[in-house]
Amino acid sequence: MSDNLSKMLSEADRVSKGASPRVTRDQAESAMLDLAKREARPGESVAVSFARLCEDDARMQKLYDLGQAADVAESSAALAKGVSGDPRFDRLLMDHARLRKRAGESVEQAASRLLHEDDDIRSLYGIVYGG
Repeated sequence: MSDNLSKMLSEADRVSKGASPRVTRDQAESAMLDLAKREARPGESVAVSFARLCEDDARMQKLYDLGQAADVAESSAALAKGVSGDPRFDRLLMDHARLRKRAGESVEQAASRLLHEDDDIRSLYGIVYGG
């Protein structure tokens, strides 16, 4: 196993135990692609290998989960800095996140999750930012 892939899987194990990710989503996704290239069967394209591994390989799932955790951490860090630019939206989002946060989730993590998953918050974001 390549040194980088081993490091990424070790990082995935560490994060699965509750630690904050030290990698980006892009790095986790690159490791997923590296795994697919490495595990491609004779005559199998990387895309087919990737799809197969996504269905039945625990290592691929670990890397995917690492990427998700890294994405949330990056979004949370941006939210904590108030990067969104509109204090009214920031305040509304953070108030909503406090009310909707899950067990073990910080307010910033809840806000990031809501921006990705909550249709109402996404619609409001689109209204505020014209997107």
